[in-house]
Amino acid sequence: MKKIIRIAAAFVSLVALASHAAPPPPAPVSSTIVMPWELNHNQNLPRELKAQGFSHATFYLNWSDIETSKGQYEFTHYHRHLDAIVNSGLSLLLVIDMGGRTFKDDPSQLVHNMSSLPLWIITGHPETAMRDFSGEPTWQPDFTDASIRKYAEPFIAQTIDHFSRRYPGKILGYAIGLQEEHEIKYGQTNYQWRDYKDSTQAAFAKKYNAKQPIIHYNNHIAAGVPKAEPLLHAHKEFRETRLQEATCAYANVIRSKGAEAIGYFAETFTSHDAIYATGIVEKLAPCIDIAVIDFNFYDGYSLVPDAEVLPTLANYMGSLGYKKVMVGAYGEWWESAKKTPELVPIIQQTVVQSLAQPHVIGYEIGGFRHQAGGGPLAGLQLNQLHARTAKQGLATAASAKPQINIGILGSTTNFHVWHGERSTGRNIHRDALFASYKILSNEPGMQVHVIGEKNLIADDPIIGQLDAILVPHQAAMPQRIKAKLTAYWKNGGALIQDMRLGEFDENGKPTFDWMHEVFGIANVEWKNRGGVFLIDGKVYRLKPSKRMYTNYASMTPRPGYKVLATEPLQRGHGIMVRGDRTLVFGFMPQLIEDKGKNDWQKLFVREIIDVVPRKSGPSSL
Repeated sequence: MKKIIRIAAAFVSLVALASHAAPPPPAPVSSTIVMPWELNHNQNLPRELKAQGFSHATFYLNWSDIETSKGQYEFTHYHRHLDAIVNSGLSLLLVIDMGGRTFKDDPSQLVHNMSSLPLWIITGHPETAMRDFSGEPTWQPDFTDASIRKYAEPFIAQTIDHFSRRYPGKILGYAIGLQEEHEIKYGQTNYQWRDYKDSTQAAFAKKYNAKQPIIHYNNHIAAGVPKAEPLLHAHKEFRETRLQEATCAYANVIRSKGAEAIGYFAETFTSHDAIYATGIVEKLAPCIDIAVIDFNFYDGYSLVPDAEVLPTLANYMGSLGYKKVMVGAYGEWWESAKKTPELVPIIQQTVVQSLAQPHVIGYEIGGFRHQAGGGPLAGLQLNQLHARTAKQGLATAASAKPQINIGILGSTTNFHVWHGERSTGRNIHRDALFASYKILSNEPGMQVHVIGEKNLIADDPIIGQLDAILVPHQAAMPQRIKAKLTAYWKNGGALIQDMRLGEFDENGKPTFDWMHEVFGIANVEWKNRGGVFLIDGKVYRLKPSKRMYTNYASMTPRPGYKVLATEPLQRGHGIMVRGDRTLVFGFMPQLIEDKGKNDWQKLFVREIIDVVPRKSGPSSL
C-alpha cells in the first residue's frame, strides 16, 4: 500500500513539474522569396517549399502593376499565384514595392523604361524623382514628397484592404519598399549619394543655411585623418529624419488597417552606411512591428563566408527595441559565382545562432533559383534545423542567469565618418566590433548586448543593466556620446576601449582625445614595429601585420592609473592602462591573427572580466 502511495506521489510530482516546465518555443517564421515566373515554370513549387520546411512565401506587390491608372486599383492578376501559395499551406509576407525597382515581366526579362513606380507618376510628376549629387534623376521616388505621399498612402490602404480580406489570417505583415532593394534606405548608382533634387536642396538650405555637402571621396583611417566636413553630421541627421518621417507615415497606414508593418534593413556597421543612411535603424523601432535585418554574405568587394554577421546584427536590433526580428540571408552573389553549395552550411549556422535569441521570430532566404526537387536549398534541411532550434530554445530558457552583462557600442557616427573605409583591404572598425562580439558572446557566464548611440542618448534602461561597456575601435564619435559614457562610468559602470575612442568628432575633426581623463592616459606614442611585453610575469610578442593599418600605441598613465603590459626597454610605457573600472588597450587584441592569437584573445577576455566591478553574492567568473 505504501509503495502504491509513493508511486502516486511521484506521479503527482512529475505532473506538477511538467505543468511548470517552460513551454516549447513557437515554430519560427521561415520564408523564401518567390517570383511570378518561378511559379509559371513550376506549378508545384509552393508544395515543394512547404515540404522543405518553409512556412511563408515572400511576394512582391508592384505599385505599377496595381494602379496602372490613377485611382484605379486592379489586384486580380495576383490571385492565381497567391492562391496557389496559400492553398499549398504556406502563409504570406507581402512587400509593397514603391521604391522604383527595375521592372521585370513574368519570364524574368527586364522591361526598359519601367519600374515598380506607376508610369503616370513618372511622367506626370518628374519632379518627385530623387537626383544624385551629379544632378542625374534616378528611379527612386522621394518618399517624403507631398505628391508621392498623396498617392502612396491610398494605394497602401487599398492594397491591404484587398489582400487581408482575401487571405485572412494568412499574412504575416506588409513590408514598406522605399528603394530598389526594398530596404529602408537611400539607393545609389555608381556610388553617388541621394537626394539632391531642388526641393530637397531647398529644405536643407532652409534648415542649415547651406547646400548639402557633396561626398565624392572616401575616408580611410590608414591615411591618418579623415577629411573634415563641417556639415557631415547635420547631413546624416537630415537624411535619416526624412527617411524616418516617411517610413513612420506609411507604417501608420498599415497599422490603421490592423496589419503588421514590416521593415527591411540593410546590413549596418559597414563601409557603405553613410551613402545608404543605414543609421536610420536606430530611429524606427516605435514604427516597425517586424524588422528584417539583411545580409548577402558579400561586402561589396568579395564573398564573405561568415555565419556570425546576422546573429550579431540581430542582437543589435534587440538592443534598439525591436520586439520581433527576422534575419534575411541572401545568396545572389554566391549563386552568380556558382558557389551556392558552399554557402548552405553557413546559412544553416547563421539561422541556428540567430534563432537562439528570444526576439528573433524567424528568417527569410532569398537570392537563389528555386529548382525542381529543391536544388541546393534542399540541403538546408529546414525541418531538422527547426527541431534543433526548438531544443536549443528550451536549453536557453533553462540556462543560468549571466554573471556579467556587457555592452559593445557600435557607433553609427563612426561608420558615417569613415565612409568607404578600406584600409589594408578591410573595414577595421567593423572587424573589431564583430570580433569582440564573437569572442565575448562565446564566454560562459557573459551576456553580450550590441548597443547603439540611441541607447546612450535616450538613457535606455538597458544601459543601467550593463556591468561594462566596451567601445571597439570607434574612432569618430560625438562629444555628447563621450559625455554619456563618462556619466555611465561615474555611476559605477566599467569602460573598456581598444584605442582611439572618439579621436575625431562627428564631422571628422580631430579631438586629440580618447577620453584621456577617464582612461588615465597621459601620453600616446605610435609604434609601427613589433614589440615584446611583460604581463603578469609572462612574455607576450606583438608582431606587425599587413592586415593592420598600424601596430600599437605605447601609452604612459596618469597618476592613479597602472600600466599592465609594460615595455621592458621603456620604463613606465605599455600597451594596456588600467584604472578604477577603466581599461584601455593600445592595440586590438581581438584581431591578432598570428600564432599568438589565442593567448591575446584569452588576455582580452581576462582583463575585461577583471575590470568589471565584483557583484555581491556567489563568486563570479
